[in-house]
Amino acid sequence: MIRWTRCTAIGALALFLLGVIFWGGFNTAMEATNTLPFCISCHEMRDNVYQEYRGSVHEANASGVRATCPDCHVPRDWLPKVVRKIQASRELYHWVVGTIDTREKFLARRPVLAGHVWDAMKRTDSRECRNCHDFHSMQLADQARFAADRHDRALNAGGTCIDCHKGISHELPPLPPVLSEDRYDPEYAEEIMETCAGCHGDKGQGTPDGEYPRLAGLDAHYIVRQLENFKNRKRINIPMIPYANERELPGEDVQTIATYLSRIELPTRLPPIEAEELGEGFDALARLEASKAVLNIPRYPGDVEAGGRLYRSECAGCHGRDGRGWPQKGAPMLVGQHSNYLLRQIRKFRKGERVHDLPEDAGIFGRFSDEEIANLLAWLSVQDDG
Repeated sequence: MIRWTRCTAIGALALFLLGVIFWGGFNTAMEATNTLPFCISCHEMRDNVYQEYRGSVHEANASGVRATCPDCHVPRDWLPKVVRKIQASRELYHWVVGTIDTREKFLARRPVLAGHVWDAMKRTDSRECRNCHDFHSMQLADQARFAADRHDRALNAGGTCIDCHKGISHELPPLPPVLSEDRYDPEYAEEIMETCAGCHGDKGQGTPDGEYPRLAGLDAHYIVRQLENFKNRKRINIPMIPYANERELPGEDVQTIATYLSRIELPTRLPPIEAEELGEGFDALARLEASKAVLNIPRYPGDVEAGGRLYRSECAGCHGRDGRGWPQKGAPMLVGQHSNYLLRQIRKFRKGERVHDLPEDAGIFGRFSDEEIANLLAWLSVQDDG
């Protein structure tokens, strides 16, 4: 009886030690996969999403707090973490079969992959984001004006981080074209452009007085949306009324002209004339025509550095860090647009004559001083000088 008890005790102790060893080994192995070096150990991650992460606000910021792959994509609590690791076994399968082993394959799959991540974050109420960010801990009074407003709205409406913060560390999937190539007729687009050119210029360059905006190079989706707003009178513009109707501008024409305008590239300066071009063969008329396509925004009076700080805090989250727009967020480019036109739109936003993003944004624009607006326009006006 005594010998059996000792055997039982020894067996129980051995099982306990084996359990500790197994548990320790399992936990150690699981944590070893929760590191940035492990995440980028395959070229699919290293050459694609990691390159986008570098330089993002999650890698480098004023506070020095760095969030790496597992901080954003792996739960901290043990049970959800194990579930996530089990789900990750599918990624090993796709790695073996080479589902995204080239850049082209990765880009083709990107909308699906991004959708899976966003859906997961939505289901978990952005659980991993909240490890570092929490609505109730935010000092909204210390935030930028638009950020404070959006966070306050999200808190009251039960919103979650991923509703607004897609594309923080990685590029967003590109939008599908508004018109497929087999349906796009460039010659017909030029016919439509003859009507637009009367106000916006034959290159879509707009007018410096701000009456008519630059359209060349704007994202096609943005142009389509604005034309539809004119047609359904969500946006009122008297000169557009004769043209913005279904008879003069049906749906496919809208897509056609939007595609055409989005593809126009306006240089910011004329190329220098080479010495050999100054002989008898110099084409002065061609030079003059080329000059008409040049659009470089004159420097707007204001404090450029102060304007840059204001832009980065208030505008960059939607319009991009470089001011060249963020099509996936519906935000147009601001750099290269006429300063007087931008000023006119800001004044309309203030008065509620045009809706910015939300009707309530009129109040936010009203809190910007005229000096701040001038500084912002000054910064934007010099960004196309490079």
